[in-house]
Amino acid sequence: MTAAAPVLSDRHRPAFDAFMANRREPDKLSRLRREAFERFEALGWPTRQQEAWRFTDLSALQSLALQRAADAPVEAAALPTLDTAIHRLVFINGRFAPGLSKLTELPERTVIASLGQVLAADPQAVQNQLDQLPGLAQHPFTALNGTFWEDGAFIYLLPGAVLDHPIHIIFHATGGDTAVYPRLLVMLDDGARANIVVEYRGQGRYLQAPVVELSIDDGAVLEYHQLQEEAPQAFHLGGIKLQQGRDSQTQLHLMSFGGQLARTDLEVLLDGEHASCMLNGLTVGRDNQASNFYVRVDHAHPHGSSQQLFKSVLDDKARSVFDGIIHVRPHAQKTDARQNSRNLLLSKQALAQSNPRLEILADDVKCGHGSSTGFLDPNAEFYLRARGIPAAQARAMLVYAFANDSLNAIRLNPLRERLARLLAGRLALDSTEEDLTS
Repeated sequence: MTAAAPVLSDRHRPAFDAFMANRREPDKLSRLRREAFERFEALGWPTRQQEAWRFTDLSALQSLALQRAADAPVEAAALPTLDTAIHRLVFINGRFAPGLSKLTELPERTVIASLGQVLAADPQAVQNQLDQLPGLAQHPFTALNGTFWEDGAFIYLLPGAVLDHPIHIIFHATGGDTAVYPRLLVMLDDGARANIVVEYRGQGRYLQAPVVELSIDDGAVLEYHQLQEEAPQAFHLGGIKLQQGRDSQTQLHLMSFGGQLARTDLEVLLDGEHASCMLNGLTVGRDNQASNFYVRVDHAHPHGSSQQLFKSVLDDKARSVFDGIIHVRPHAQKTDARQNSRNLLLSKQALAQSNPRLEILADDVKCGHGSSTGFLDPNAEFYLRARGIPAAQARAMLVYAFANDSLNAIRLNPLRERLARLLAGRLALDSTEEDLTS
């Protein structure tokens, strides 16, 4: 690697110039990178004096001199699997790893590849779609991603294309004090259907700052699953932009288990009548972990629907933030939108912040929001113990039942079963996984 490292400090401009000097790509992509870097310079490093970052403490990250991640060998056995036929793309430190990837026979009118592969074969396909969706314009790490991304996944389904098998995408980071900027571009044309599983994980101390762009056209259906299981010392600061057309349907399942600090900013634009979106989030935190979800759902047309349920289970000194807005434009009549945040605290030192909000500019809508935070119900625990269940197992069963509601919404059986085992293990209570999952 000859390019200078993009360092997150006061040396951004030299790092950017050195990075660009080693790029060989179309002029339009270079222009997009320069525009993204100028946007980052204008936004600056976020501080807790800014309302959008008031509950996100970046001091530990800011003190690091993060460098560009080098190529690193990773054994296939170290990567997660799904017990089903899949299309699999693996990226190590933000770069495609063909030896660890696998694509079964693809149906017609379907493209699943790395951005690098598509750039080499058809540069216009990437140039015309990257950074085209609205949203996250004020997000500095999205701007950094737009500046320094090197590779990512490219998924394009033409009208009517249906994938019988899920697409499994793994972004794995490894190394010391490195920064990785993965990219995911998904486009479903009219009537297309896809099921996607994206996993973020790694080893060591690093920053993963991914950007996901989901363009869902009229009548298309997407099930999107994101599992954040970063290393304990890692930082995850990601952005997701979703735009939906008329009669489209999406389900987004966002699971957060890892990292010392994880934050996902999600902006959804329901840009067609009868578009529907379901957002299902779960955070399981312990020690000093912090996990934040910032969500904005914009209803731009009549008869749209959105359902949001974000849960957190927090032990020790873990912290979570849910900050959500439902925005209904004046002409988006007959909108049906719901937003709920529920938090379970297992320790008096744990902290959950919830800020659900409504911005309703139409007068014929059904919209609501709510939030609850509390400890385990002592009556429920007493009920189980009165029937001979030991105290630790009773407690584990109640916690598992609270969190497992989020997993039950996932229809992809192999993933749901693996997450149930992961959840049981993460609860770290004196019960076996079989006790909890049976």
